[in-house]
Amino acid sequence: MPVSDKTQGLLTRWTGRVRTAGGTSKAAREQWIKAQTPRKHVRTALESMTRGAVRCMYCDDSRGTDIDHFQPLENAPLRAFEWSNHLLACSYCNSNAKRSQYPVNADGVCLLVDPSAEDPADHLQLLLKSGLYDPVDESARGEETIRVFGLNRPDLVKGRLDAFVRACSNLRDWHRLHQDADPEAGRLAQALLDSPFIDVVHAMTRLKPGVEATVVGQATVPALVAWRAAHRLSFRVGQPRVCGGAADTNCIDGVVDDTLAGDDRSRVGGRSNDEPVIAMQNYGLTWTGPTGTPRSSAVAYDKPSAQDRKAALERVGCTSVEIVAVRPGELPEPRG
Repeated sequence: MPVSDKTQGLLTRWTGRVRTAGGTSKAAREQWIKAQTPRKHVRTALESMTRGAVRCMYCDDSRGTDIDHFQPLENAPLRAFEWSNHLLACSYCNSNAKRSQYPVNADGVCLLVDPSAEDPADHLQLLLKSGLYDPVDESARGEETIRVFGLNRPDLVKGRLDAFVRACSNLRDWHRLHQDADPEAGRLAQALLDSPFIDVVHAMTRLKPGVEATVVGQATVPALVAWRAAHRLSFRVGQPRVCGGAADTNCIDGVVDDTLAGDDRSRVGGRSNDEPVIAMQNYGLTWTGPTGTPRSSAVAYDKPSAQDRKAALERVGCTSVEIVAVRPGELPEPRG
């Protein structure tokens, strides 16, 4: 999501100041400290996109209090005022967990998932019964992201386990209201989507039919099926989102409300009972990962989002990337 021309102009001018001051990390830090007005503009823009109560874009638990440079000033001083390098983080994720870490591979490619440019679910999967994140297919980027951001620290694990219990109960309540066409269903859905650890709910929607009863319990399955049909997941590259892997998009009855943990809080239409109109996405992607593993998207996209996703995958070394038209409720299978 681009910032206003005024904000971008400010950031460009302050980048020039860093360059004039020598372009070093010391110069970048000194100019960043002085730049009260640009920092205010960046914070306002980031807060306008965050989910729920201005949540951290890394852990999705605590309040986002700090502007973090995804690529640290020590590595890229001239990105100090680059809009795409800014994310809103809680003080723990920023100062205790990530700090100035920025691991790269032998080719210099960053090993952290950039939640503003790619789908974290391609590298991270949430195990609902344990509350832990695991890397997808032993993804090195998944492993490093979990380590650097401390995604499996005890407080987050407990928070996800508690959120899972609440989500099962809330989904059953929502389902009863939804079946009765009660306007309260929409408000309950929004409250659930704005709650901490929304990655738990999105991980539930990804469960395959053969295992969902074992994970969520048979009593919750009908509610989960109805929720999955009403709340399609979508991801548009370039929107800051929750780094914890599974938080794709805030949707109410399928209407995209893009989040990393962030969104633009836009809505598409609405019913007289305050529940928005369903707008289903109908494209998926298949590709071969950098390690040669056939992959497919775990979420559905609209056509522009699918094209953006295709470009992002190709940028990180994926091959045979194809956009596949799918029916609502379906996703493509990996092609070997």
